[in-house]
Order: sequence, then structure tokens, then C-alpha cells
Amino acid sequence: MPIKSLACTECHMIIDVNEGNPGWWLISNNEIKAKTKKDLAILAYTTANGKAPTDAERKAWDKENKGDIGKVKVPEPRCPRCPDAQLSSDWQGLTILLDTNRSDVARALSIDAPGSYALKVRHN
Repeated sequence: MPIKSLACTECHMIIDVNEGNPGWWLISNNEIKAKTKKDLAILAYTTANGKAPTDAERKAWDKENKGDIGKVKVPEPRCPRCPDAQLSSDWQGLTILLDTNRSDVARALSIDAPGSYALKVRHN
């Protein structure tokens, strides 16, 4: 799954966010998840019956259980340090701070926790 890097508009921390289809899940059994609906039907059928379905069996299972299939919900990305802050894709510069106590950059940006930070962040 492709990853998009966003920056917190308050603390400038970089947060990596997965993009694209997160997959599908079986509502009645949230342990069963798959990338596609077809793969989910095959996995659920195999789990229940102990054998892989034929194409006709898979399609019948799909039709029978269409209300039990849900798209995986991805929580809205949030900054771990500033959960109420907005995240922006419009940022420039990157610094990785390992020891903030010894870093002039950390002092200049008022950063007190190790991590990856954007030097400049604009609100989207």
C-alpha cells in the first residue's frame, strides 16, 4: 500500500499514512480480512467448510453473505503529540532528531521528543 507523509501543523512531526484500499473484512468475524472481496469470500468459505470453493460456490457465498462484508475502516490520521492539530501534505525540509537535548535544530524549533520533523509546514 502506498504511503503518504503528512506533517503536523503544530509540532511539525512527520506522520506516515497508508493510502489506497485497506481491504475488506467479515463483519460477523473480524478476524477474517482480505485485500479484495473475492479473496475474502474464498477465505471465509474455506474457513467455514474446510476446503476451497469452486467459482460457483464462491459466487453463491458472495450473494448469500453480501450484508456481512464490510470495507476495513481506517481511523483518521492524527499526530500522536497534538491529536487536535491539523495534518498537512504541504511541508518542506526534513530533519531527524535522535538526541533533542544536544540538538541546535531541536532548540530552534522547540522540539523535545526524538523523531522525524518538517522544517516548514503550511496549512492545506
